[in-house]
Amino acid sequence: MNIKNMGTALVLGLIALSSSHSQGSTADSAYQGAQLIVTIFECILITLPTAGLFLVVWSRWKHLRFKQLLQTVLNSSLVLMLISMLAVNQLTQSISSLLIVLAVSHTLLVGVNYLLVKQHTNRVKSTLTGCW
Repeated sequence: MNIKNMGTALVLGLIALSSSHSQGSTADSAYQGAQLIVTIFECILITLPTAGLFLVVWSRWKHLRFKQLLQTVLNSSLVLMLISMLAVNQLTQSISSLLIVLAVSHTLLVGVNYLLVKQHTNRVKSTLTGCW
């Protein structure tokens, strides 16, 4: 699946989520705008751990520099995820257990990737010092 198809799927998913949240309601446009923002943040909260997991699995066959860059991206995504969770909590005054599970799993994923990068770094260092 290329980037264009993923972008189209994300936009269609956002439209479907926002339309299902507002069907049958007679709420004003400010509430619908806030609900759309919450839906966008929820999509971010679901997408980050899923994409992170696929990247960590895919990075198994990549070089150390790629894994180090991936660790930087995962650290940034963890911060973005925590900010998104705070935003959802402030806008809805509640947070679902699914989002908490996703946040915990993403935190564990970042930790596991850190350990994998550290292990790979140590292996490269020992190989280089063994050559001398």
